[in-house]
Amino acid sequence: MDNLFNNAMLDIFFSSTAFAIASFSLFLVPTSQSKSPLVFVLVCLLFFSLGPIVFKIMPALIQLYVSLIPAVFFLFLPSLWFYHEATISPTPWEWQKSMLTHFTPLPFMLLLGMALFFLPDQDFTQMFFSSKGVSTLWLEALSILFFIVVLGWGILSCYYVASIMNRTIKYRTRIRAMYADETGRSLHWLGLTLVLIIFTWLYALVVLTIDDKLQGFGVSDTGVLILLTAIVWLIALNGVKQRPGFEDTHLQSAASSDEINKKSYERSALNDDDLQRISIKLTAALSSDKVHLSPELNLLTLSKHVREPSQYVSQTLSQNLNTTFFDFINKARIDEAKQILIKTNDTVFDIAYATGFNSRSSFYKAFRQYTNQTPNEFRKAISKP
Repeated sequence: MDNLFNNAMLDIFFSSTAFAIASFSLFLVPTSQSKSPLVFVLVCLLFFSLGPIVFKIMPALIQLYVSLIPAVFFLFLPSLWFYHEATISPTPWEWQKSMLTHFTPLPFMLLLGMALFFLPDQDFTQMFFSSKGVSTLWLEALSILFFIVVLGWGILSCYYVASIMNRTIKYRTRIRAMYADETGRSLHWLGLTLVLIIFTWLYALVVLTIDDKLQGFGVSDTGVLILLTAIVWLIALNGVKQRPGFEDTHLQSAASSDEINKKSYERSALNDDDLQRISIKLTAALSSDKVHLSPELNLLTLSKHVREPSQYVSQTLSQNLNTTFFDFINKARIDEAKQILIKTNDTVFDIAYATGFNSRSSFYKAFRQYTNQTPNEFRKAISKP
């Protein structure tokens, strides 16, 4: 009896924690178009968090809660998809009618929910909470349909997760073509969240299938709630503060497009002379003008500085200099940092910001990437007689 009570209290604790985090985060979501999908994500997580509270404290609402589960589950995945899309979009994101196709299952889930909600109490209990088989053809049909819905949601989850991860890989490539620093734009946290969502789904399926047979190994409903709380915390903590990756270049893109259209290039591709000419301008921008020391530098500002369209700068970096914007700028920054380390006693922190990095962690990561050493190891090595 004490164990049951303790487990119930643990379930309510984690449920309340997840509910509180999701509720508080809803008030912190900026009122911007690109953040609106996050509101739906948090509302779904809010609903999931309510489960133990409803079952243990408000049993009169159990049938309503269970009836809403199919609709909320099928709302969660598209909402997460569109939040991800709004975050990685190279242009300002907004809702469009074509997006409604992602919500096609919702009307059917609502119909299923209504069928469950209007079941007599005895039939509802028999369908979900009885170890005996269902006694009527209608309950059997509903049970089969509910199982198909759960299975379909699992398959759809895998599809959405795989698609989001694939888009994230492509997004990182685009980010490195536009920026020299991924700080504030990285979506590593979302990848971790997606893995956790799939693991939680599989874990919950095991718990549902084996009931309490593996409680001695720590496999229980409480484990599901701990995982859910971790998911809510990750999304709430990172989702609210995550800016769209290309947010600060949206206006620059609009402004620079007019300049690009005014260019007198007659061919879309550059010949060898063009590539060589632009290469010289890019090299001079770093060696003479030190543009790489600006922490706000991106592909568009560099293109404006050398007075060339951004697509030509990108093409020149790739074809003639065999590099990317990310590596081109960061390599120059690290070369600059090495000279400062040799000539001065400045702190690593000061050097990081003096050479255009937005954080010490990104500086350390880049320094190790291009030198196979930390800044301190490099300084010690050059100071040896």
